[in-house]
Amino acid sequence: MKRRVAIALLLFAGSIACGKNPGAGTPVPQSINESVSQFLAAVKANDQKRMGELWGTERGPAANSMNAGVLRQRLTVIQKYLDHTGYRIVEGPLTVPGHDDLRTYRVELQRANCNQVLPIDVVRTHSGGWLVYDVHLESAGSPGGRCPQAETGTRP
Repeated sequence: MKRRVAIALLLFAGSIACGKNPGAGTPVPQSINESVSQFLAAVKANDQKRMGELWGTERGPAANSMNAGVLRQRLTVIQKYLDHTGYRIVEGPLTVPGHDDLRTYRVELQRANCNQVLPIDVVRTHSGGWLVYDVHLESAGSPGGRCPQAETGTRP
């Protein structure tokens, strides 16, 4: 009887552990270009679940390791800053000197008021896929605000 109880507890514990397996989510994009396009599509659709699966580090998606409340807050900010009606890859993927696992893109976000170009870095995961790593919000301009006026001329 004790043996059956022990086996039942072991199976129950195993099913709980497998239910929280971080590797059980949506697969990480294997193509470097797919990681950027899928992430920007998720931003446009305001799909924070998918954004969390496509944003992370070399260890894997943020959705698998970050506190859910913190993740939701960060993705809300990212979505507001990167909101767009369309986008265009201006340049990339470019190597990042000294970082074999990183590539960077220059992406033009098309918005209602103007277009904004910003870098987006992607990282190769330990499992071989690619995730968006840094979206450089400092280059994204003000969310919902006016785009900065282009300076012209050669003023001192």
